[in-house]
Amino acid sequence: MKKYLVLILISAQLFSQDKSKVIYKNETVFISDKNNKLEIETLFSEKRSIAKSKNVNEYSFQIPYDTFNEISNIKGTTTTLKNNKNFILYSSSISVHQAQNENIFKDDVKFKYFVMPSVEDNSTIEYSFKNKILEPRFLSPFKFQNVLKTDITKFQIKCNPSIEIGYKLFGNFQDKIIFTKTNDGENDVYTWEAKEIPEFEQEEDMPNALYVVPHIIYYIKKYDSNGKKEELLNSKESLYKWYSKLVKDINKTDQNGLKTKTLEIIKDKKTEFEKAKAIFEWVQQNLHYVAFENGMGGFIPREAADIHSKLYGDCKDMANLLNEMMHIANIKSSLTWIGTRDKPYKYDEVPTPQVDNHMITNVSIDGKSYFLDATDKFCPFTYPTSMIQGKEALIGKSESEFAIEQIPVLSPEKNKRDLNFNLKIVENALQGDVTILISGFNKSDFLNTLSTYSNKEEEIWKSTVNYSNPKIMLETVETIKNDYKELPTKATYKLKLDDAIKKVNGKIILKPILVFPLKESSVDFEKRKYAIEKNYAYQIDVNYNYEIPADLKIEFLPQNFKLDNEFGTVEINYLVKDKNINVTQKIISKKLLLNTTEFEKWNDFIKTINKQYNQSILLTL
Repeated sequence: MKKYLVLILISAQLFSQDKSKVIYKNETVFISDKNNKLEIETLFSEKRSIAKSKNVNEYSFQIPYDTFNEISNIKGTTTTLKNNKNFILYSSSISVHQAQNENIFKDDVKFKYFVMPSVEDNSTIEYSFKNKILEPRFLSPFKFQNVLKTDITKFQIKCNPSIEIGYKLFGNFQDKIIFTKTNDGENDVYTWEAKEIPEFEQEEDMPNALYVVPHIIYYIKKYDSNGKKEELLNSKESLYKWYSKLVKDINKTDQNGLKTKTLEIIKDKKTEFEKAKAIFEWVQQNLHYVAFENGMGGFIPREAADIHSKLYGDCKDMANLLNEMMHIANIKSSLTWIGTRDKPYKYDEVPTPQVDNHMITNVSIDGKSYFLDATDKFCPFTYPTSMIQGKEALIGKSESEFAIEQIPVLSPEKNKRDLNFNLKIVENALQGDVTILISGFNKSDFLNTLSTYSNKEEEIWKSTVNYSNPKIMLETVETIKNDYKELPTKATYKLKLDDAIKKVNGKIILKPILVFPLKESSVDFEKRKYAIEKNYAYQIDVNYNYEIPADLKIEFLPQNFKLDNEFGTVEINYLVKDKNINVTQKIISKKLLLNTTEFEKWNDFIKTINKQYNQSILLTL
């Protein structure tokens, strides 16, 4: 009787669950060095409990593959708990699709897609497959966390003891991951096992999930080849050795056309700095970014002469073209590998291609190092793109020599918005004009947005002023992009703000602050789980000049205010000159990453700012 009671209780629990979960997720990697060649195969299996059959995304799967791996032996079973029936996944239900990415022109990534059969509410599903890895340097990370809660997840590597393995854990919940190393008689067995990992939920403006999702990067350091130890990815030196081998045979085609164009571009330039700037801006203006992720074409740049002729290419192609043009101009230049801020890895931690996903050009002029990335059409010369700030760059000096440098993080004043308001009181409204100047990454972002959404040009221009205060009505007077000039983007508007003046008990109330950077950026720290990432630090300077009618007197001005801390600077000053009131507002946002431990202090910072935004000037007759 007790036996049946237990079964009833278990059944009731299963049927009452309101969320799906992963019961187990396992992957085992088998590595052998047969005939002096590495052979790598992984076996993957997963079991899920599906609460609601309407959530098809919880039991439909895409298994990606490309030139460097082969997926086979896909199997699957659905078990309906109501009547304990099994339904087999047939091979005819598995379809193959080309990956679609609007940013990639040529992509060899495909995926095998299937939906588990006959899923009902409170079913369980199991599926498995094999993956043969053809390039031993391209070993994919294993993630211990899923979009569903995971009961048990296990990752294993089984290999001959002669094969040296490197590995490192990243992300949260590392305390939940138990590591053991054993030997089964033939192989070393590395095992990582975790239990009770909660579901992962994406949050707005969070860093890339790789910073928080617990995962392991593993790689092969050395293996036996003809009785000798062969280095694969033993260090950053061995990684660079491979990178150098990939690019040593490029640029063998006729470059006469490229040389002619380069010399034409620099003919009136006297210094190396001027020449480098002219070359960089020519590439920015003339090349179209088109990504290629096709076999080794995703790693090896195409011929610089061909890219010059076709005028399109991806980051590797642009970097290679820039590098060759700099060489023609006798400027010291190097191809440079780098990971964007989406990648949390360093070369000393995991010397594998997982560290990198981008290529740029490093130029050395008068002892200064510049990192040039022409994939951003409007990034100012000498600026790195915002997505590589703070990251390590691997600079190729020669076939055997390289250097690792850290990309600088640009200071806020390099990314400015300057707004100048000249206003007067007309009845209950404010009227006048406003001019805005936009520079640095702010300018680059704005011009890229304008280029992408050209059908909304008027709206985008005006949003530079009224994005934080939509009550401001603007009439455009002049707009100047200054796309490739060392001048800010500029716009001038006629402005009107109705009901800006309040009359209370014979006094006139004017709230002088009209734009409110950071006003809505408080964090719900009780709900928010992850840090907040910003693209760059920035500065906003605002100058308001209020012309006061002759029949009004100034009764009260707020006190000047300044706050400076690790998050930023807020400074607001009030000055009376003749019949004008001048108000200056400076906002500096310093941090690229706001950690969860800082949320409460950040909210206090924003609360203080908003209190100052709400200050009033009192006028009387």
